[in-house]
Amino acid sequence: MRPARPIVMSGLLVLGGLALVAVFAVPRFRSTQEPAAATNPPVGGPVLYCEFYNFVGRAPKVGFTFGMVSGGRGAGNAAPVFTQTDQIEADGTRAGFADAGVAPVWSFTALEDPAVLTSPDGAIRINLYGYDPARRGATWFEAGLRSVQYLNLDGKCRQSGV
Repeated sequence: MRPARPIVMSGLLVLGGLALVAVFAVPRFRSTQEPAAATNPPVGGPVLYCEFYNFVGRAPKVGFTFGMVSGGRGAGNAAPVFTQTDQIEADGTRAGFADAGVAPVWSFTALEDPAVLTSPDGAIRINLYGYDPARRGATWFEAGLRSVQYLNLDGKCRQSGV
């Protein structure tokens, strides 16, 4: 029984060392810019900006910016319409849909909590936990990205504008 104990102890030390290396060797990115919501807002309308983080929650992996307008189907429907204006990847590449004149409209469902934004092709869903359309400013709220491309990522969103 004695020989197994040093092997177990050395194995635990190796695993502990690898865990420390993984924690400290992973690059710690901070978003160097103010969230992209301010980069390309629609004229006169509110903006929703969401960013989602890598699996350790330290570095932004992808960000989405949406222009918002009030729903226009009858007086009783105040559901906003979300038009994607930007998508920013971790490597800094940016797809500016508004610049190209082709801004996809995402479907929005707020019938239950969380409210859900769904891409036009259905490949990406953004869960907006505790979403309040009246909330504006610097208050971030929790969000979750669900997609095959990005997997399931945690993130946050904020809404700004008039």
